[in-house]
Amino acid sequence: MGERFYKNMFLVGGLWNVVGGTSIVVATPWIFNTSGLQPPVPPAYYDGWLALLLTFGIGYLMVWRDMYGNKNIVILGIIGKLAFAAAFIYNLVAFSGQVPRLFLIPVVGDLVFVVLYWMFLSFAKRMGR
Repeated sequence: MGERFYKNMFLVGGLWNVVGGTSIVVATPWIFNTSGLQPPVPPAYYDGWLALLLTFGIGYLMVWRDMYGNKNIVILGIIGKLAFAAAFIYNLVAFSGQVPRLFLIPVVGDLVFVVLYWMFLSFAKRMGR
């Protein structure tokens, strides 16, 4: 995989978060109703999670524009995606039936991006950048 692949990957990664976060905001009632649950009240933690989705998405778009100059955003992205996945997997298990299973989609997607982002950092190191 070369530079073009990684550049496109960060564009997709940014859109994954921005479009995904926006979609979750719009579809919140449907997601929770489909799961037989009520949206969180108060929504502070849920809204905070969505804000981070959008923030990280903008960060990955910044990396798309300047991959090598924004490698630290990639490191934060890996940490954030691992933390997000761990928190949601824990909550899915600890609070079975109280967290929409649809949230497994962003968990799995984020874990895929963790691997891809790690691969980019290895690539950048090999290229001396």
